[in-house]
Amino acid sequence: MATSRRAAAMLWVAVALAAAAVAGPAVPAPAPAATIGAEPGCFCDCMKNRCMTLGAGADKYDCAGACTEGCTQIGQPGQPRDDDFCGL
Repeated sequence: MATSRRAAAMLWVAVALAAAAVAGPAVPAPAPAATIGAEPGCFCDCMKNRCMTLGAGADKYDCAGACTEGCTQIGQPGQPRDDDFCGL
């Protein structure tokens, strides 16, 4: 069962990251001084906004592996530490 959840999570993350890569970089509005440097990065964005919201029954461990793999495929850093799940 865990294998199918992980596969589903990886599929959704791959689709989301591919769509983001095709869309190209967005030009963000200027951030207030207090939030500069507080960007979540690929891994946390994937964990919070893509994988854990899919409803596929994936847990934070499945998502961490899938997000790390997806982020490293596009040249971004993955999970920074084994115990870091971006607050999840």
